[in-house]
Amino acid sequence: MDIAGNVALVTGAGSGLGAATAQRLADRGALVVGLDRHADSLARFVEQCPGAIPVHADVTDSAAIAHAVATAIEAGALRVAVNCAATGLPASRTVRRDGAMHPLQPWRDVIDTNLVAAYDVTRQVARAMAQQDATASSGRGVIVHLSSIAGLDGSQGVSAYASAKLALTAMVQSTARDLGIWGIRVMAVAPGAFDTAMVSGLPEEIMARRLRDMVYPKRLGRPDELASFVQHIVENDYLNAECVRLDAGLRIIE
Repeated sequence: MDIAGNVALVTGAGSGLGAATAQRLADRGALVVGLDRHADSLARFVEQCPGAIPVHADVTDSAAIAHAVATAIEAGALRVAVNCAATGLPASRTVRRDGAMHPLQPWRDVIDTNLVAAYDVTRQVARAMAQQDATASSGRGVIVHLSSIAGLDGSQGVSAYASAKLALTAMVQSTARDLGIWGIRVMAVAPGAFDTAMVSGLPEEIMARRLRDMVYPKRLGRPDELASFVQHIVENDYLNAECVRLDAGLRIIE
């Protein structure tokens, strides 16, 4: 899929991996519609990515997703969507040492943002793409989700996040098969430990363990490395229905 001249919708575009991905797509000639729930982060993104169209919204708001998709369609041919919006919770085991259980509502909230909203983005973007003419060689579009190795390996204290990300991988495989008839690809990337605010908030001992367990290089990933990988997924039409790890060989061993 050619990036230049097409519209790319990026959720979570205000910071971290989402901002890096949106910037990469813009640098390659896409008109980026960036969605984020944090107005200040979104404003900084627009400053760094002139020409981008900001949408201040939460991905759990289905009407807001519809507005973002409509904005993208008005701007041109919506061929690319990258769902980077996610949330986690401070680490909390299912039953803590003091005997207290993990509260249920925050657990549900994480599932809602990381899984239900991801499906909502997929279905609304896919409907818009299906109504467009297919390109000669690349179909109608590609949707890329950010999963996590926490969902593939499991990780202590983040059962909601890990559950949502593993389910997201299954959703990607299933929706790719649903949407193949329309010429729409669906992919996911499972990042390891990247230099973002979410990772930097982990306790120091956990970070040290993650770096130790990496094969090579033993460092945090750079957001631009993730962005370049997403670019490759968009441009390589033979990639579909898969979740690919990007983690320096890290396997979570608790």
